[in-house]
Amino acid sequence: MICLTHDTDYMSPEGMERFLDDFSGPGTDTFFLWKPYPGMDWRGHEAQPHPFYDDLTDAEGKLRRFIDELGIPATGMRTHSCVYSHIVSGAAHRCGLRYVSVTSQLFRQDIKPYKEAWGVWEVPIYYMDNMDLCWPDNWPNDNHTPLSKDTIKRAFDGDGLKVFDIHPLHVALNTTSYDDYKEVRVKLQAGASPWDVALPGYGVRSFYEDLRTAMSDAGVESKSLTEVVDLAEAGHFDR
Repeated sequence: MICLTHDTDYMSPEGMERFLDDFSGPGTDTFFLWKPYPGMDWRGHEAQPHPFYDDLTDAEGKLRRFIDELGIPATGMRTHSCVYSHIVSGAAHRCGLRYVSVTSQLFRQDIKPYKEAWGVWEVPIYYMDNMDLCWPDNWPNDNHTPLSKDTIKRAFDGDGLKVFDIHPLHVALNTTSYDDYKEVRVKLQAGASPWDVALPGYGVRSFYEDLRTAMSDAGVESKSLTEVVDLAEAGHFDR
């Protein structure tokens, strides 16, 4: 089971319109919104909050205010930078959310959603583009190859849940390495559209296009994370 999810960090409404037109699906994606996108047509995809926590003081109040600001019927969330705490999960439950998706179990074949004691489901992440790009710097002895097509191939192996977190910003930029991203970020801070300063070579856009092609070839459609929780509550992952 594959889920395509997207943290919309630093994407303008115009940039998101292009992503939705050209790069969403197949199936139902889940978008985590870093800011309001008034009037945005999410094309039937799921839209959820992506709150930023610089501290956990009044975690519940911050989340409630952010959901109100977004103006969406939220059922789950992923925090910016995947900030995690029991406090955050408890706040999510009290705000009526059913799931969080913040823990990373990268490249594992046995991932399942699981219940937290605080009243929400955790839907772990199988792949995140910027984690993939940063892995060699932090684990230099692992011989890890970012943006590997083997990662796509393994997503179709076994019965585990494969939640991909692909940032529209990195798709627009076709980010090829984290060092290249740090260089081009200067242009973004000066106001350039990420689509206009895309990087050459095999990057996140190339990887994501290969993933979507592989899904289409295999007849696999993305499930939203709310659909995953529905299946979990029905006992699908207990088999």
